[in-house]
Amino acid sequence: MHTSLDDPEERCARLPRGRASFTIHRLPPDAALLGLIHEWEAKARELRRRDVAAETRRRLSDDERLLFDLEETLTGEKPGEADAPGRVLRVARSGGRVQAVAALFRCRRAIFVEYLVAAPWNLLGPDDPPAIESRRGAGTALLVQAVRTSLAVGRGGRVALQAENPRCLAVYEHLGFQRMRPADLPRTLVPSREGWWTEPAARLAAGVESLAERESPWLLFDPARAPRQGALALAADVPALRPAA
Repeated sequence: MHTSLDDPEERCARLPRGRASFTIHRLPPDAALLGLIHEWEAKARELRRRDVAAETRRRLSDDERLLFDLEETLTGEKPGEADAPGRVLRVARSGGRVQAVAALFRCRRAIFVEYLVAAPWNLLGPDDPPAIESRRGAGTALLVQAVRTSLAVGRGGRVALQAENPRCLAVYEHLGFQRMRPADLPRTLVPSREGWWTEPAARLAAGVESLAERESPWLLFDPARAPRQGALALAADVPALRPAA
């Protein structure tokens, strides 16, 4: 049986000034995403052929790789972080388009973000030719929704994920995520496959970090652990992190 994360569901994510507003929608079965993935892969290739900055090309290449991984996971060609029936897919929409996609799992003490992928046009930098489709903050809107869901279903606002690369790590740390520690009880924060955890998750729980985990660390947003005023906490209206009156 598919486990719902939407109890209750928040439909609108409002972000700090300068960011767009988004509606958050839950998708039906995984196959519904495949057409969108193919469209975004083609768009990323098209944008890389334009006169964009070298850093933008790197971001677009990362996006293509992540989209390919997501496609293989949804089609069963690549094992995901956990059993497919537990996966929930959400999209952030604005300007009549899907602007970002997230795949999530409910764990014992957190919501785990398996994938978070932005539409390619949202990876353009300030010096690149503009795209009318772009909307800033789509990925953050999905993380805001994950924090709100975590609060609503008794997970304390905790959200866990694994950073894909140094660029992603910097973004997540700016939002208030911190590196996960064995003391955080990782097996309660990440999903399992039919009752067992992947080798990286087992290594994390044992405090044994490999080169892969150093380059792509496991991260945790936990209001109790990081009680400071951050954009993610404020946008999600986490009670422990709200400014004093």
